[in-house]
Amino acid sequence: MNKKELAMELLLKVEELFPDASTELKNWETPFQFLICIVLSAQTTDKQVNKITGELFEKYPDAKSLSMANLEDVKDTLGGINYYKTKSERIIEISKILLERYGGEPPRDLKKLQKLPGVGYKTANVFLNDLYKENQGIAVDTHVMRVALSYGLSEGSDPTRIAHDLERLYPVQDWYKVNSAFVLYGRYILKARNPDWSKVVLKKYLKAK
Repeated sequence: MNKKELAMELLLKVEELFPDASTELKNWETPFQFLICIVLSAQTTDKQVNKITGELFEKYPDAKSLSMANLEDVKDTLGGINYYKTKSERIIEISKILLERYGGEPPRDLKKLQKLPGVGYKTANVFLNDLYKENQGIAVDTHVMRVALSYGLSEGSDPTRIAHDLERLYPVQDWYKVNSAFVLYGRYILKARNPDWSKVVLKKYLKAK
């Protein structure tokens, strides 16, 4: 089968393994809180983020309260995750911008989201696709990257280039599915170390075994 056919078959097989694929970030109730969770999850596991967001949103549930937060208190609250000092500054700044420009609500627009500090192509598309199935792009993190490269769906090394390669392979209406499904497949089955070979799909198409 050609690359596009392989891409579609792979998504179908992975969806069979994870039929209800969705984010594993917890403790959020609003779009604002979900965006903050995604920003905090950069270079940090979802489990680490989940440990601190309950307390964070109890103190600062919305953009207004977080925009006025004491930086040192936010740092103390985020202390269990990687790069907590930088992320503390970022989420306060994001809150101020959202309050000033968008009434405290994250915009449902890829370009506008990417103008927020700490929000790149991946973060913006995770937010848009997980919440709204917007299909403005495909989000590529380390797990999606591993899956795409392992099956030869891309030869890129940059996540955004890989995202664009995947966008050329999948119909626009399926873009929202790719990240959610491939993240779980890469996290739990096609792992960087000790893949679960009993559950790996389409083995003969893997570039390296």
